Amino acid sequence: MATTINEIIRDSLEMIKAEHLNLTPDNYAKVFCKVAKQKGVIVEDCQKVDKYIKKLDANIVSDLKRFNVSSIDELLSFFVAKLNRANEGDASKMVNALVTLSKRVLQAISLLHDTKATNLANASLERLDFHQNLQSIDLVKEKWFDFISNYDDSYLKKLDAFGHIAKDDLESMVRDILKLLGKDSSTDVYKMLAPLIIASLVPSIASGMNDELANISHELRASPESLGSQGLQKEIKHLISKRIELDKAEVQKKVSTLDKILDEINKKILELINSSNLSHEQVKVIKADLQNINFTQDSFESVHVKLTHIASSLENETKSLSEKMLSNQETITKLQGRINKLESALMVAKQEVKEDYLTHVATKRALADELGRVEDAFNRYKVDYTLCFIDIDHFKMVNDTYGHEAGDVILSTVGKILRKYIRQVDFVGRYGGEEFLVILPSVELAQGVHFAQKIRAIVEQFKFLYKNERINVTVSCGVSQRSSFKTMDETVSGADALLYKAKDAGRNRVMPTL
Repeated sequence: MATTINEIIRDSLEMIKAEHLNLTPDNYAKVFCKVAKQKGVIVEDCQKVDKYIKKLDANIVSDLKRFNVSSIDELLSFFVAKLNRANEGDASKMVNALVTLSKRVLQAISLLHDTKATNLANASLERLDFHQNLQSIDLVKEKWFDFISNYDDSYLKKLDAFGHIAKDDLESMVRDILKLLGKDSSTDVYKMLAPLIIASLVPSIASGMNDELANISHELRASPESLGSQGLQKEIKHLISKRIELDKAEVQKKVSTLDKILDEINKKILELINSSNLSHEQVKVIKADLQNINFTQDSFESVHVKLTHIASSLENETKSLSEKMLSNQETITKLQGRINKLESALMVAKQEVKEDYLTHVATKRALADELGRVEDAFNRYKVDYTLCFIDIDHFKMVNDTYGHEAGDVILSTVGKILRKYIRQVDFVGRYGGEEFLVILPSVELAQGVHFAQKIRAIVEQFKFLYKNERINVTVSCGVSQRSSFKTMDETVSGADALLYKAKDAGRNRVMPTL
């Protein structure tokens, strides 16, 4: 027995050292009893807590287990706290005060001009007045949880088409709408018409007006109200007439090319008709159909003549090509099947090149293509755009703590949030591991910062769950406007630099701050 006690003492000292505990009587006694229990040795001093607990009421024993009481000092502390608690009268007053507070909050919610919230608030007030029990309170809690989880204020985005409107405060929103209604909207109408007129001037078939179009585009964007001047209207009419002439010339050019193709077809048919078994009656029908075609435009008459000539050649000289086609039909069918499979595989490959498999936003290659497109529009027609870099904070820590599967869930969810809250004309892609880039055409810096702040707030408040465990996620953002930089690459670098500035400033923020 002496040897066992010595072993317990030795192991206890080693455990205190390993767990970096201070060698105090309390710590030593706790560790000693723990080691003794592991070795199956019953020590009377270690049984005192259990001996006292067995004499207590079952409800108190349940509370002791929740607080993991394991020593006499902890037992005494528990009883002191128990005796010092508020009496039942104070607790009842606290419950009544909280019920009254809940009613006042619900009454305030019923005045916030939201139909669903008002109805739910009135229903909750009724339950608090007439059905005050745990089941009723739990039902109200679930209803409010569903309301918060499913609440969607995206309908407010429809107001963005009329200008900047503050949506965080109802009074401010009404004030902004009244301000917009009182404005002279003629200039705004010209601003909306200018891009449509520029688009109508672009040749539908031919090209060759890029320089003139770029000049008038710059003029319209600089002063849309100039649409009301007779001089500019005359110039627009001239450009429309020129576009029509260019289209006509392009059609004639294509018809000429078609003539050459038909000549080659005629030669090939003459080479093959000696082995054809095509019915003469069928060829006569083809000829009759072609002769009945009425080409009203002079530029297509030569096409009519040549097609009729082809039909005459088929009628006079065909014998059979069908026999060879039938003999090779099986091979052709197999080849067609392979072609269909290859086309399907090609479509899948093209889609994978454009869409990130995890987040379902654009890939970096697709982002580069879209950047090139908006940059071309900026250089030609001065259509400005804003870039927004969005990076998930402490993403490596999330992977290290919860695993890469949890990281994938967060990436996929952030991608879904971005796809939900961008406009139809916007473009979002995955720029790097946990970094996204959003392209916002015709958006100024202040609007881009507002968008980034909205995404940041949504992500911060979103309930990221992985295996029933809540993961807190935030993002940092950097925003830059193209017109503030000399080149597209400098714009990208500017947004990226502001992103890292946001991270250095403490993360979960947007740079620049306006």
